[in-house]
Amino acid sequence: MSLVRPTLGMFGDSIMALWPAEEQLKPFVVIKNAFPVRKTTDILFAIENDQSRYNACIYNGGVNDYLGNFTPQQSELEFTVQNQIRALTHLQTRCDQILAINIWYVELPWPMEAASRLNVLMKERVQFVPRLDPETWIKSSDLLDGDHLTERGYQKLSDKTLEHFRTRIPWIDFLPR
Repeated sequence: MSLVRPTLGMFGDSIMALWPAEEQLKPFVVIKNAFPVRKTTDILFAIENDQSRYNACIYNGGVNDYLGNFTPQQSELEFTVQNQIRALTHLQTRCDQILAINIWYVELPWPMEAASRLNVLMKERVQFVPRLDPETWIKSSDLLDGDHLTERGYQKLSDKTLEHFRTRIPWIDFLPR
């Protein structure tokens, strides 16, 4: 009898695209739909057009909506969160398990205020799927350029992600890594 490894769909921007998930998130078979400089409208479009089914999915995005915009208006932030909600709602039709990853503390030249305010809105509005809130455990030393993660930062994210999915997909522990 052959055991089938679970699939993990990763949707987002450069954070997802650069994540060494194939190594760090074993035993998942990782399918990335993530590209640098993607805005939430682009991520939403990709999710709406994805026809695959996944055992688990991860979503992260939002900071790119504010590149060069250091003082976002509330209506802009609301638009981003609505895109996130629509994307996550659509993923619920394609994924057995979902994990939304909030934005961690970012530093200049990244839009610090937008990241902070988006996290607050996500905590208020994205309560219908589980979320990781890494702003308390991703530190400045885990960042390459004020936003993107070092290998250590990705390992922290991977550990928390696997911990989350192991509580929801317990049979993954029995698969070869």
